[in-house]
Amino acid sequence: MSGKIIIAGATGYTGAALTRSFAKDGIQCHLIGRNEEELKKLASENNQSYSVCSDVTNFQSVEESLKDVENDKISGFAYCVGSIVLKSFQTTKHEDFINTFNLNVTGAIHFIKKLQKQLAENNGSIVLFSTVAVDRGFNMHSVISTAKGAIQGLTTSLAAEFAPKIRVNCIAPSITQSKMAKPILDNARIAEQIPLKHAMKRVGKPEDLAESAKFLLLPNSSWITGQVIHVDGGKINLET
Repeated sequence: MSGKIIIAGATGYTGAALTRSFAKDGIQCHLIGRNEEELKKLASENNQSYSVCSDVTNFQSVEESLKDVENDKISGFAYCVGSIVLKSFQTTKHEDFINTFNLNVTGAIHFIKKLQKQLAENNGSIVLFSTVAVDRGFNMHSVISTAKGAIQGLTTSLAAEFAPKIRVNCIAPSITQSKMAKPILDNARIAEQIPLKHAMKRVGKPEDLAESAKFLLLPNSSWITGQVIHVDGGKINLET
């Protein structure tokens, strides 16, 4: 690797798993998140640099968080920031859609805008995250599916526009152990049923997503771009 990997949302379960995996191979990352205490601990444990971004939806905040790496070689960017809003469409509010879109999509756009030049100079790779719900359609998912559908559109559009200098791919998981999913998985009855709805009969682990993202960020995947890859335990093809 000739450059650093930028991981936004590094203190989430997937971002942290990705950090640990890169660190194990001696690959340098720059970690970005909101919680400085968690970031500092993760960075120290894995010998990585970090910076705080208080609001990914604010361009100035994103710009400030990247100041320390603006002269570095950057070879990859993973946007591991996300949210889960589960409501019936009737009970959703206008702000639910706007806020979720801004966190999941606008934030990613801000980072890509700032990193595009550095990534192009190093034949870099971008990994974004969607959800299997965009392609399958689930009750109570209109808010998050709208935002993640935009992420999938962004992926294919930028892959075409940025080629051949930058690759852009997207991972679409099913429910995975995470800070966001914890309230759902803490419900014993629901947690018991979820594995049965997946071909692999288990809930996803952060490492499942992290290792897939790692592959897409490294040169071994240099002929893969514009793809939405389902890392979902077979949920996309299962009818239950």
